[in-house]
Amino acid sequence: MSEFTDRLLILVIVAVTLGGVLIGWVGGFLVPTLGGWRETVGIAVLSVLFVAILIGIWFEFNRIDTDRD
Repeated sequence: MSEFTDRLLILVIVAVTLGGVLIGWVGGFLVPTLGGWRETVGIAVLSVLFVAILIGIWFEFNRIDTDRD
């Protein structure tokens, strides 16, 4: 496997783990207590946080590569 596919595999593992914890577990507590438009905003905030963390991990991989050179 190449370095790129290793990164993608790690990112998939992180995405599944974070998705289960952040969206599934926290969302499972947050959504039933909210109603109406607040429920939609709560899920949107959790989703944006999830995507931001994944993007941050991807850019951290790139930063590590530039530090190595």
